[in-house]
Amino acid sequence: MQLSMDEIRKHWEDAGQLFPTEGNITPTSRDPFLGQLEEQNILDFLRPNQIALEMGCGDGSHSVKYAGQVKALSALDLIESLLNRAKQRAADAHLENIDFTLGSVLALKELFPSRKFDRLISQRCLINLAEWELQQDAVRQAHSLLKEGGLFLMTEGFQDAMDELNIVRNKFGLPEIAVAFNRNFIRREFEEFIAQYFEIVEVRHYGAYLFLSRVLHPLAVLPAEPKHDARLNEVAMEIGREVPMPDLDRYSYNSFYVLKKK
Repeated sequence: MQLSMDEIRKHWEDAGQLFPTEGNITPTSRDPFLGQLEEQNILDFLRPNQIALEMGCGDGSHSVKYAGQVKALSALDLIESLLNRAKQRAADAHLENIDFTLGSVLALKELFPSRKFDRLISQRCLINLAEWELQQDAVRQAHSLLKEGGLFLMTEGFQDAMDELNIVRNKFGLPEIAVAFNRNFIRREFEEFIAQYFEIVEVRHYGAYLFLSRVLHPLAVLPAEPKHDARLNEVAMEIGREVPMPDLDRYSYNSFYVLKKK
């Protein structure tokens, strides 16, 4: 279902206001174990001497970890209710090296006109932009904010792999995973565009975790509904982290790209 940018904004504003504050499932990290895999990949490329910008920090559930690994972190989000949660998390963690900005990733150059960053982070942020042209604009602006040789750390959604996973789910009688409103990237289109601005340093996939948690888990618990924070998903995360399964990369509808500014 395609939503307008105003409708997407309202969805997240409501989530920030109404979503429960307790538990390990948060408004912007509904799958806590996928979130941990994403987080660890990003942390692998953060260093204590760096200045970083997190685009779309959401409720800050990951921001506090990133701030602990860099000299300074700027955290940006469009949604005030989510940003308020992020600020509270930072205060609870007694972090003094993180600042928060209310604004859009489509206004990066206006929001940070004289700042350059060593690292930019986008963790399922750009898929919330409703059109490919808007996603391209955000990437160009991100490129302009990076220092020479800086890295853009992107863990985002890809429709091709979602389609592959849904084919398998259909074979076992499971319903397709529907995209609520996100505009997932098309991998070939994305990589061709990115190549104008960045060198692809590394790509990491979550295929093993997504296959186990989205196919094996729901089949194992039928007729009950699978839960993102179930122990079975935690085991799937541990297996996906420790056991290479390259044949399952094709099902990684979320992938982590390390992009170096050209």
